[in-house]
Amino acid sequence: MAKIEKIMLLGSGELVKEVTISAQRLGKHVVAVDNYKNAPAMQVADEFEVIDMLNGNALEKIVQKHKPDYIVPEIEAIRTSQLLKLEKKGFKVVPTAKA
Repeated sequence: MAKIEKIMLLGSGELVKEVTISAQRLGKHVVAVDNYKNAPAMQVADEFEVIDMLNGNALEKIVQKHKPDYIVPEIEAIRTSQLLKLEKKGFKVVPTAKA
C-alpha cells in the first residue's frame, strides 16, 4: 500500500480551506496550522495545530511532530529563517522558503 502524502499548510484562512478540500480529494492528509483556533481550514483538515507562527521553535516542533512531505506557507507573518533551516534538513517547502 502506498504512503499517503502529508501536506502542512501554514496559514488556515478561507482560501486555504479550499486548498485543503482539494488536497483531500487528491488523497492527501492535511495539517492546517495558524495562530488562532477554529480557523476555516482547521474545520476541514485531517489535523490542526495552533502556534505562534513567528516562533521558530514552535514551528520546528510541529514539523518534527507531523513530518509532512510538503510544507506550504500561505501567510507572511512566519519565521522564514526557520523554513530555510527546515529545507536544509530535507523538508520540502513549496515553492521554496525563499519565495
